[in-house]
Amino acid sequence: MLLKENKIVEKICEIPVTLEDVAESIFEGVSTKNLLMHRLLLPEEGGSDSYYLCEGLCKPVFSEYELAYPYVSGALSENFTFLPSTYRFMLPYELSDEGKKKEYRLIQPEDLKARFPLAYERILEFKNEFLHDTSSLNAEDYSINGRKILKYLNTPKIIATEGYHLQAAYDAVGNYVFEDGCGIVLKDPDKYPYVTAVLNSPIARLFPAVCKSEMIFSSYTAPTVLKRFPIVFPDNNLTEDLINTISSYLMFLNRQKYATDYGVTDWLQELVGFYEHVSSLLVLDTYFINDLDSRLLGALEENIHPYAGDMESVNIDGFLSALYYIKKQILETSSFGKYKFNMGLPEILNSSQAAKNSE
Repeated sequence: MLLKENKIVEKICEIPVTLEDVAESIFEGVSTKNLLMHRLLLPEEGGSDSYYLCEGLCKPVFSEYELAYPYVSGALSENFTFLPSTYRFMLPYELSDEGKKKEYRLIQPEDLKARFPLAYERILEFKNEFLHDTSSLNAEDYSINGRKILKYLNTPKIIATEGYHLQAAYDAVGNYVFEDGCGIVLKDPDKYPYVTAVLNSPIARLFPAVCKSEMIFSSYTAPTVLKRFPIVFPDNNLTEDLINTISSYLMFLNRQKYATDYGVTDWLQELVGFYEHVSSLLVLDTYFINDLDSRLLGALEENIHPYAGDMESVNIDGFLSALYYIKKQILETSSFGKYKFNMGLPEILNSSQAAKNSE
């Protein structure tokens, strides 16, 4: 009997482990009444590290580089890794290490003026010209809400946003600032690649239906909602290792995809689609089937291995060629090219089209 979508939703709702169980913290982004004051736009022609533009006015502004953090809008597709953003987010805060507790403390106006005069002038000018307030600067003029995002700055995390649908990217350094969506810090740092893959899988596309079935109508990337996301870990190390490695491949591939100024080539798009499909197959097998074709598993185990060096300094052309060769080997030595789920999974969970595009 074919499994209908509502049956799949019921099955997902029965999963006992949730994201809340495996996370140290799930938290919302920054909130400020003066977003345009904090959000700075990099000029198109480049320039010095301290030169930005006032968003919406193309007016040059200057701020010390160490107070400007990369910003995630979440408006576009950002699977596994982040789009190179033209925005920075100015945080007039400094790290305070008192004992074992790490906190970011708001820099007071007098200290800000002495140590970061460019940021001070930026905030004062914004207050005078945009808010028509000529009073002296005080800390409330530039403070933000979102204490947890400050607590977990420079801590590795997953950032989940809505975009076109639920999506997640891994922030290995932990210095990205976001407004919409939520941050996820896991108890076990070794689980980041797997959880990132799950949050980009067809399971995530079905999560809004899961929320609806449980009478949850808030944004599904709100921390109070996303903490209910069902998590199933593989019952064997091979599957989890494969998903972890493929996640690292997809982080690399999407960085190359996002970095192209002249459009994404068909072969790169197909390569991304191929590894996304493999990842989805393994995740769906973990959640529902646990019966992948043995030839496929054998081909994946034989060909997919972690990169031995530093992914940040990898030879790009060489690694792209290696990933293309791995794809070719898998297709030639397994039934992957013809592999489809035959359990009647609803179209939202059907990954077979990606396989067609990857052949």
